[in-house]
Amino acid sequence: MLRRIAQQNRGHSICQRATKCKNYARHVATSANYGDKKSSSYRRGRGNGARQLGVANPSSSSALTQSSERHSSTGAALATWNASNGEIIHGEEFNEMINPFLNRNKTGSDNGFLELFKAISSLNNRHNDFNQTLVMSVHLPDTEIYAEEEEEETVTSSGADIVKVNTKVQLDDPPLQDQVISLSDKLDKALRESCRKSVLEAFEEERTSSENTLSEKQLGRIITFLAENDVGMSFEAIKYHVEQCKAEGRMAPLFLYHYMMSGLKNCTSQIEVERLVLDIQEHVIEEYSDGEKAVYKYILLPQLALTVARLGHNDCARPLVEYFLEEKYPLINPDIHESLLKTAWRHPFAREDWTPTLPYHRLLSELVSCGNRPKPEVVTRVLHTYYPYRDLDAITEILSSIQQLHHYEDHPYDYSIDCGTLETISVLVSKRGSVDLSLLIIEMAESFGYKISESMFEDVILSFAASRQVPQCLGALVDMETNGYVPSRELLRKVAKKLSYDDKRLRYTQHILTGDDNANLLSTATMNSLLMGYGMKKNIQAAFDVFDSFQELGLKPDSNTVTFLMEILYFSTTMRFGRRSYAKDSLGREEIDDVVGEIDVVLSTMKEGDIEPTRHFYHEYVRLLCSLGLFEDGKLALEEAVSNNINLQVGTIFLLSVQCAHRGHFDMARDVARLAQTAGCGKQPTLLRRINNLHNQKLGVWGRPREEIDE
Repeated sequence: MLRRIAQQNRGHSICQRATKCKNYARHVATSANYGDKKSSSYRRGRGNGARQLGVANPSSSSALTQSSERHSSTGAALATWNASNGEIIHGEEFNEMINPFLNRNKTGSDNGFLELFKAISSLNNRHNDFNQTLVMSVHLPDTEIYAEEEEEETVTSSGADIVKVNTKVQLDDPPLQDQVISLSDKLDKALRESCRKSVLEAFEEERTSSENTLSEKQLGRIITFLAENDVGMSFEAIKYHVEQCKAEGRMAPLFLYHYMMSGLKNCTSQIEVERLVLDIQEHVIEEYSDGEKAVYKYILLPQLALTVARLGHNDCARPLVEYFLEEKYPLINPDIHESLLKTAWRHPFAREDWTPTLPYHRLLSELVSCGNRPKPEVVTRVLHTYYPYRDLDAITEILSSIQQLHHYEDHPYDYSIDCGTLETISVLVSKRGSVDLSLLIIEMAESFGYKISESMFEDVILSFAASRQVPQCLGALVDMETNGYVPSRELLRKVAKKLSYDDKRLRYTQHILTGDDNANLLSTATMNSLLMGYGMKKNIQAAFDVFDSFQELGLKPDSNTVTFLMEILYFSTTMRFGRRSYAKDSLGREEIDDVVGEIDVVLSTMKEGDIEPTRHFYHEYVRLLCSLGLFEDGKLALEEAVSNNINLQVGTIFLLSVQCAHRGHFDMARDVARLAQTAGCGKQPTLLRRINNLHNQKLGVWGRPREEIDE
């Protein structure tokens, strides 16, 4: 009969999907042949969650049978409706016709189903004049209505052979298609709800009964069905099944828990998920904590955390992960840990402190320490999840795991991290003073075959300086010079600033540099740091004593040495005469000659050592001359620098020009401002306007003079 209806109306999918629903409800709630391949053949349907099950033997469900009179009356009602004026009946009228069939609590013969869908299929014939074929589908959850496709389907029904038919579905009228889809959805929802109620009634009857009327297979069928429709009741059914198994001295099947946990995706809110996860965790810990039963706990809790994390509820999964990591669960299934690591990209910055919502670093460390080797893309994803790398402990643990993976010789993967990422981490770590992590980064760069960059050396030096490890800091400076890098002025100033925090640290540094055992610590760069440290501490005499010891230690001063000396002389001048910026009076000739004599010592040192001046030297030199009121000498120094093709700092031009204008030397100030373009600083109209404003202020007029406007 099914074949005849399908061929006549080209609506065979109606009967097929109706049979699916009927067989599904009967198969879950009533079949006693659980596990029999002939009566419970699962296969995937066209939808993601669809299943087609074989039809159970009606004789095995005698406790749940009923006469088919109600089905016949339903078919008659639909037949009457089909023979009426040909209009589609919507809403309550159709519900009144179909509800007596859909609300049945028992299942009987196939006559009611056939009558129902013969009536629906006749609706298709009514539209043949419009070259349309309507398909009425009753499908399980997640199945879909496919239009404009050709495929081969297998129809399975009780007492019928498997037949292959070709289907071509065309829906040309969108409003009519929407009506069909809406009606199909109503049928699906009603059938699912009817099945769920029947299964729940069977379970409640079993739970309240004094005797066990359902077999283990039937109870397992109830658990798997409720996992897709009511996960809370599925968990209750599992607990009931566990109690039964415990009374019989055995353990419940593990796969039932997996079925139940997969149903968490059907929860409507995160609160419901959190409540169920907490209940499941307490149940598993309580039931499986002793002896060999603990294996269930070692498997189920990580699997539960993975299920919740895949649903996007990482805040709910975090307590689970932290629990089994703290309890040091044995790693029974490494794939679960690696799958948890793969969720790192989903919520990388879900917390306000920029830390991931799951302790991925601990999961990776646990996985690697047990000898497992996750894929490189998974490891790299975990590392980048912690950007901007503020959690130093987590970064250290991740990099240590990567280094351990890289040292394995018998693996096909390359766990190398790009040099840019290592440098980025190194820069951020140096600000926190983590010496161990900085050294680990250098060690990893060497093992990956990279050349240690100047930035990495600077980060290690600053990490040692921040952690007050003076000998290691000085040794790193010497290593940097040995590798062909010249420590920058800014780096030496930062080291000097750390050394100048305490007089004892400065004296200790001088002691180890000038002592006997200083072979790996002594260099021009380390002495320059000590020299500038004393200068920042305003200990001028000690700074010049360090400079005098250069010749005794066999060191040659460099450009940083003379630059620091000029800066120290400026400190000395401000200490003796106060800050001379914008001062209207002049120093005495003897005071000026005293400082000029010290300047000559520095200049003679440069000449003897053939030291080329730098832009930083000229800045400190001009600043010192301005503090003495020697503006003409400062202008000559700038002209010398320009003639030597040295690009000066904009601040140097501004410093000399503005101070000349404050002293009333406006022509000299404009001449210096015009040097900006030839000195590599570009045009400075702002500087010229400021000089003109100072000039007008002195003249007592507003605006610029006429000749300056023309200029």
